[in-house]
Amino acid sequence: MKLIHCADLHLDSPMESNLSAQQARERKGEILATFAKTVRLAAASEVCAILIAGDLFDSDHITARTEKYVLDLIASHPTLSFFYLAGNHDRGNRLRELEEKPENLYLFGDGWTSYELGEVTVTGSEKPDPDTLRLDEKKTNILLLHGQERAGRGAEKADVIRFAKYKGKHIDYMALGHLHEYRTATIDARCTACYAGCLEGRGFDECGKKGYVLLETDPRGGLTHQFVPVAKRTLHTVTCDVTGFTSQLDLENRLLASVREIPESDLVKVILAGECPAQTLVDIPHLTQVLSEGLYFVKIIDESKLLIHPEEYAHDISLKGEFVRRVMASDLKDAEKERVIACGFRALTGEEIGF
Repeated sequence: MKLIHCADLHLDSPMESNLSAQQARERKGEILATFAKTVRLAAASEVCAILIAGDLFDSDHITARTEKYVLDLIASHPTLSFFYLAGNHDRGNRLRELEEKPENLYLFGDGWTSYELGEVTVTGSEKPDPDTLRLDEKKTNILLLHGQERAGRGAEKADVIRFAKYKGKHIDYMALGHLHEYRTATIDARCTACYAGCLEGRGFDECGKKGYVLLETDPRGGLTHQFVPVAKRTLHTVTCDVTGFTSQLDLENRLLASVREIPESDLVKVILAGECPAQTLVDIPHLTQVLSEGLYFVKIIDESKLLIHPEEYAHDISLKGEFVRRVMASDLKDAEKERVIACGFRALTGEEIGF
């Protein structure tokens, strides 16, 4: 028996903090299309069920059109069972209140709910209490939960999962959602906990390969699993050392080399690091345009430092010299003086800066 475990699609998420309005619309459509692709792959591969471990939707951003598309997609694949546990972003979504739902869609409430799927039992709860969990040790047991081990970064107290509380509970596989990267943990000799991550990365805090987890029952008992990449686009963060660049062309070539292995369909954040001579100019808009010709989306963050020796300007009769002397005579801390001088030099050379 095969099953797919996925989570954290955040359908209809705005995604406008980095992308243009057109790209944000494209990415919304692509994430929905990747979910549909996953469903079709499941049907073609004789998968019997898809486990959705929370945050299928993105809070109140969900449109009626997207909701209907998801319901139609589920209903059009009657050979697949869909087990959907609402997460912190889509808790209280409209699916539970619908008068008519696809017969192959199974939901969970606040208490423990179990569904039998042949030799497998799928159990879940939106407000799990490990002390009240009772599972048949002779069954292959999958537990569906949404949350993380500690509160913080979007996890409320109700979404905290204490792994230690689930030891010895006869669980074979804990299908988790909330963290947006694939990772596993051993709960006890029988149980593996697994975050499937998200199907598509939405921001640069979600870099790397994204996809789902394919589960298969083992004839000897229990389950085996493997991560399957499926995303249309991957997000990357790369660091480019610009120390000692000699010209604008040299700088361009360094940046182009840093992204050479990245597919054109992907999104990249490039961080400039190292030290630059005081007289140099890092033209971010121009560099972004150069890289964007070969990539879907580029964002450049300049974390390089200007190599400035204030003592060289002690007697310099120029606007820069006067500026350096005034900053050095101020009450600012040394680190603040260095930053102010660097920003001032870039402003004086015509570069746009941001604080």
